[in-house]
Amino acid sequence: MQHIRQILVPVDFSEPSRKALDYAATLARSFGASVDVLHVWEVPTFVPAGSVVGAGAGGGDVSLLELVRKGAEDAMTRFVAEAAERGITLRSSRVEPGAPAHKIADLAGELGYDLIVLGTHGRTGLSRVLLGSVAESVVRHAPCPVLVVRAKPHQA
Repeated sequence: MQHIRQILVPVDFSEPSRKALDYAATLARSFGASVDVLHVWEVPTFVPAGSVVGAGAGGGDVSLLELVRKGAEDAMTRFVAEAAERGITLRSSRVEPGAPAHKIADLAGELGYDLIVLGTHGRTGLSRVLLGSVAESVVRHAPCPVLVVRAKPHQA
Protein backbone atom coordinates (compact mmCIF):
# COMPACT_ATOMS: atom_id res chain seq x y z
CA MET A 1 0.00 0.00 0.00
CA GLN A 2 1.24 3.46 -0.91
CA HIS A 3 2.13 5.74 1.98
CA ILE A 4 0.11 8.96 2.14
CA ARG A 5 2.37 11.95 2.80
CA GLN A 6 0.65 14.84 1.02
CA ILE A 7 -3.10 15.40 0.75
CA LEU A 8 -4.68 18.01 -1.53
CA VAL A 9 -8.13 19.32 -0.65
CA PRO A 10 -9.71 21.39 -3.44
CA VAL A 11 -12.38 23.68 -1.96
CA ASP A 12 -15.22 25.87 -3.16
CA PHE A 13 -15.93 27.11 0.40
CA SER A 14 -19.18 25.10 0.59
CA GLU A 15 -20.35 22.64 3.24
CA PRO A 16 -19.12 19.67 1.16
CA SER A 17 -15.67 21.33 1.10
CA ARG A 18 -15.68 21.65 4.89
CA LYS A 19 -16.65 17.99 5.22
CA ALA A 20 -13.87 16.97 2.81
CA LEU A 21 -11.36 18.97 4.86
CA ASP A 22 -12.53 17.19 8.01
CA TYR A 23 -11.93 13.80 6.34
CA ALA A 24 -8.52 14.92 5.07
CA ALA A 25 -7.50 16.16 8.51
CA THR A 26 -8.45 12.84 10.08
CA LEU A 27 -6.49 10.92 7.44
CA ALA A 28 -3.53 13.28 7.83
CA ARG A 29 -3.39 12.64 11.58
CA SER A 30 -3.55 8.86 10.98
CA PHE A 31 -0.79 8.84 8.35
CA GLY A 32 1.32 11.74 9.59
CA ALA A 33 0.58 13.54 6.32
CA SER A 34 0.34 17.22 5.43
CA VAL A 35 -2.81 18.89 4.11
CA ASP A 36 -2.92 21.65 1.51
CA VAL A 37 -6.08 23.43 0.36
CA LEU A 38 -6.63 24.77 -3.14
CA HIS A 39 -9.34 26.97 -4.60
CA VAL A 40 -9.53 27.31 -8.37
CA TRP A 41 -11.55 30.25 -9.64
CA GLU A 42 -12.79 30.34 -13.18
CA VAL A 43 -11.96 33.33 -15.30
CA PRO A 44 -15.28 34.96 -16.27
CA THR A 45 -15.91 34.39 -19.97
CA PHE A 46 -18.77 36.84 -20.37
CA VAL A 47 -16.69 40.02 -20.00
CA PRO A 48 -13.68 40.92 -22.18
CA ALA A 49 -10.29 40.80 -20.44
CA GLY A 50 -9.29 44.16 -19.00
CA SER A 51 -12.88 45.31 -18.50
CA VAL A 52 -13.05 47.90 -15.74
CA VAL A 53 -15.80 47.45 -13.16
CA GLY A 54 -15.08 50.33 -10.79
CA ALA A 55 -12.59 52.21 -8.73
CA GLY A 56 -10.29 50.41 -6.30
CA ALA A 57 -9.40 51.46 -2.77
CA GLY A 58 -6.54 53.61 -4.06
CA GLY A 59 -8.76 55.33 -6.61
CA GLY A 60 -7.42 53.34 -9.59
CA ASP A 61 -9.54 51.25 -11.91
CA VAL A 62 -10.27 47.64 -10.92
CA SER A 63 -10.69 44.94 -13.56
CA LEU A 64 -13.26 42.18 -13.23
CA LEU A 65 -10.45 39.62 -13.08
CA GLU A 66 -8.83 41.48 -10.18
CA LEU A 67 -12.17 41.68 -8.37
CA VAL A 68 -12.82 37.93 -8.77
CA ARG A 69 -9.23 37.05 -7.74
CA LYS A 70 -9.45 39.26 -4.65
CA GLY A 71 -12.81 37.77 -3.69
CA ALA A 72 -11.37 34.24 -3.97
CA GLU A 73 -8.33 35.16 -1.87
CA ASP A 74 -10.52 36.74 0.82
CA ALA A 75 -12.77 33.67 0.91
CA MET A 76 -9.70 31.43 1.25
CA THR A 77 -8.39 33.54 4.13
CA ARG A 78 -11.70 33.09 5.96
CA PHE A 79 -11.82 29.34 5.15
CA VAL A 80 -8.27 28.79 6.48
CA ALA A 81 -9.02 30.79 9.65
CA GLU A 82 -12.17 28.74 10.24
CA ALA A 83 -10.19 25.51 9.79
CA ALA A 84 -7.62 26.69 12.34
CA GLU A 85 -10.42 27.48 14.81
CA ARG A 86 -11.62 23.88 14.37
CA GLY A 87 -8.11 22.60 15.16
CA ILE A 88 -7.13 21.68 11.60
CA THR A 89 -3.51 22.30 10.68
CA LEU A 90 -2.81 23.16 7.05
CA ARG A 91 0.59 23.19 5.42
CA SER A 92 -0.47 25.65 2.72
CA SER A 93 -3.33 27.26 0.85
CA ARG A 94 -3.42 28.34 -2.79
CA VAL A 95 -5.80 30.31 -4.97
CA GLU A 96 -5.35 29.73 -8.71
CA PRO A 97 -7.21 30.79 -11.87
CA GLY A 98 -8.29 28.16 -14.38
CA ALA A 99 -10.73 25.38 -15.17
CA PRO A 100 -11.18 23.73 -11.74
CA ALA A 101 -11.06 20.03 -12.62
CA HIS A 102 -8.09 20.35 -14.96
CA LYS A 103 -6.14 22.67 -12.67
CA ILE A 104 -6.70 20.33 -9.69
CA ALA A 105 -5.48 17.28 -11.61
CA ASP A 106 -2.54 19.15 -13.13
CA LEU A 107 -1.35 20.56 -9.78
CA ALA A 108 -1.78 17.18 -8.09
CA GLY A 109 0.58 15.68 -10.66
CA GLU A 110 3.07 18.56 -10.71
CA LEU A 111 3.37 18.74 -6.93
CA GLY A 112 3.29 14.99 -6.26
CA TYR A 113 0.20 14.63 -4.09
CA ASP A 114 -0.58 11.13 -2.83
CA LEU A 115 -4.32 11.72 -2.36
CA ILE A 116 -7.00 14.23 -3.33
CA VAL A 117 -9.96 14.63 -0.98
CA LEU A 118 -12.81 16.72 -2.33
CA GLY A 119 -16.42 17.37 -1.57
CA THR A 120 -19.32 16.93 -3.93
CA HIS A 121 -22.73 18.51 -3.92
CA GLY A 122 -24.25 15.29 -5.24
CA ARG A 123 -26.31 16.96 -7.95
CA THR A 124 -28.23 14.72 -10.30
CA GLY A 125 -30.38 15.10 -13.37
CA LEU A 126 -30.58 18.38 -15.24
CA SER A 127 -28.64 20.40 -12.66
CA ARG A 128 -25.69 18.01 -13.05
CA VAL A 129 -25.88 18.19 -16.84
CA LEU A 130 -25.98 21.99 -16.79
CA LEU A 131 -23.43 22.56 -14.01
CA GLY A 132 -21.15 19.60 -14.69
CA SER A 133 -19.31 17.67 -12.05
CA VAL A 134 -15.87 18.82 -11.01
CA ALA A 135 -15.55 15.78 -8.75
CA GLU A 136 -16.27 13.34 -11.60
CA SER A 137 -13.76 15.01 -13.87
CA VAL A 138 -11.08 15.04 -11.16
CA VAL A 139 -11.64 11.32 -10.56
CA ARG A 140 -11.15 10.65 -14.28
CA HIS A 141 -8.02 12.80 -14.72
CA ALA A 142 -6.21 12.75 -11.39
CA PRO A 143 -2.76 11.14 -11.24
CA CYS A 144 -3.44 9.82 -7.72
CA PRO A 145 -6.32 8.31 -5.74
CA VAL A 146 -9.34 10.56 -5.11
CA LEU A 147 -11.68 10.37 -2.13
CA VAL A 148 -15.02 12.04 -2.87
CA VAL A 149 -16.99 13.16 0.20
CA ARG A 150 -20.69 13.98 0.29
CA ALA A 151 -21.84 16.51 2.85
CA LYS A 152 -25.12 14.73 3.39
CA PRO A 153 -25.72 10.98 3.47
CA HIS A 154 -27.11 9.45 0.29
CA GLN A 155 -30.87 8.92 0.33
CA ALA A 156 -31.86 5.54 -1.12
